[in-house]
Amino acid sequence: MRCPKCNTEMRIKSTGYVTNGGKLYSKQIMTCRKKDCINHGLNVKSLYNALSVVEDSEAPTEVGDSTE
Repeated sequence: MRCPKCNTEMRIKSTGYVTNGGKLYSKQIMTCRKKDCINHGLNVKSLYNALSVVEDSEAPTEVGDSTE
């Protein structure tokens, strides 16, 4: 994702978790990396990604990508 002011690729400033309507989301706050941009260090954009919550018995048992 690029900064709307200088078109530099932004970075994640912070992450956290929020709930909305009984659903869980990860929240990422994006900021500009370019030191001379007016958006440097500011909260430029917030991204919300839905997370699914499962019981341990329903969780996947394999981790990673199988390339066999």
